[in-house]
Amino acid sequence: MQYTEAIQMKKMSARGIYRLSLVIILVTMVACSTHEIKLINPQSGATAQCSASGYGLGASLGEGFAGGCSRSYEDRGYVRLDRLTPDERASLERRGLLPKD
Repeated sequence: MQYTEAIQMKKMSARGIYRLSLVIILVTMVACSTHEIKLINPQSGATAQCSASGYGLGASLGEGFAGGCSRSYEDRGYVRLDRLTPDERASLERRGLLPKD
């Protein structure tokens, strides 16, 4: 009788792992994501925005696209708003060039 109970426990455990795996896969496939990065050129005050969104497995691709877009602007002297130095922020505020959120 104990042998039969052990086999049943293993079957129940395997079913639980299968169900959990299925739930994780389904959540991954239906998840959505939006990525937005705002940038500014500290010298000119020009602004740029990189954004992407995706659903399911494409959600991670959106993050990569927004990051690539951001890097191309950073190569041209733009800085992400959240990475402005206090001096850059103060200079932009004095000139009235800092965008309002």
